[in-house]
Amino acid sequence: MELDELKNLWQADDKNLDSRIRLNNTQLMKMNIENAAGEFSKIINISLLGRNMALVYCFISIGMAIFMISAIEYSVPAIFGGMAMLWSFISHLSIEKPDYNDSIVQLQKNICKFRIHLAANARYDIFLVALWVLSVVPIFIKIVYNFSLFNSNKALAIFCLVGCVALSLMIALSRKAYAEYDRTLKKSEAHLAELIEFETKSLNE
Repeated sequence: MELDELKNLWQADDKNLDSRIRLNNTQLMKMNIENAAGEFSKIINISLLGRNMALVYCFISIGMAIFMISAIEYSVPAIFGGMAMLWSFISHLSIEKPDYNDSIVQLQKNICKFRIHLAANARYDIFLVALWVLSVVPIFIKIVYNFSLFNSNKALAIFCLVGCVALSLMIALSRKAYAEYDRTLKKSEAHLAELIEFETKSLNE
């Protein structure tokens, strides 16, 4: 085999190897983007469900308040609980599903924006849910069991004690969940940052 033929074969093999490397890198980038987007999508869907359920809870509270309109000790807290849920719904209207066809940079910006929003509203969400629960449980007990917590000091004291315990557990579990969300979103941001760096280097080569 002549030297020129051998040289041509080497060059062809080199081009094929380079093509395979680029293809593998492209596939790796796609997998990492899908992984980051998938983790982000799960949290977004949970948040959207929570936001929409807040509106449902608002309607439930208003309905209960109307049903118990003659008893202000029930109706007034229910109205406050409903307004709290309405405020929660409005405060999360900025949450929307991202367009995963956007650039990696835009996706990273969306994740960062959502993570900041989640962190800023975490403590308020916990408080609002607790307020709603405390406002509707007495009405539920009254309707289902025909028993008024406000007519029995002992029952009211037990309700307050159970409410404090439940609130403490709710705060602890919610903080743990929000902390896990924050870690997952930061991990997604880091994956995308690596891809942006890789993409930049590839374009400069």
